[in-house]
Amino acid sequence: MPFQLETSSAEPAFGTVYSASLSPPPAVPMEHRAACQRVREITYETFAQIVDRDMMRRDRRHAMLHIRQIALYVCHVTLSLPLPNVAVCFGRDRSTVSIACQRVEDRRDDPGFDEFVTAVEEQAKPLLATLQAGDHD
Repeated sequence: MPFQLETSSAEPAFGTVYSASLSPPPAVPMEHRAACQRVREITYETFAQIVDRDMMRRDRRHAMLHIRQIALYVCHVTLSLPLPNVAVCFGRDRSTVSIACQRVEDRRDDPGFDEFVTAVEEQAKPLLATLQAGDHD
């Protein structure tokens, strides 16, 4: 007898997503989206300046993970953007952003890493004025 998927009205089929059970992502202001994009660019550009391009090509996935974690951290901590907004901007879950922030914070004990994150934060600080102007509109 061939395998047949049995479905009943009492139990949903595997993988069924109900829109009522999931809240929609928050509406993220364009200023937040633009700031997150710019922080990602700043982080990548700063990283590319100090890391050998051949090494970055060999381990691109690992490098991009660190770049994204630092960008998430700077957006949330330095720019004070809410976790849900940062998560939507980066296409991640809020808990992923929280964990990334914790990991970056834990690694700041390393002087070289701390110096790198501080350099990214300094370059991102001018975005605060844009964000604060957008909040007053």
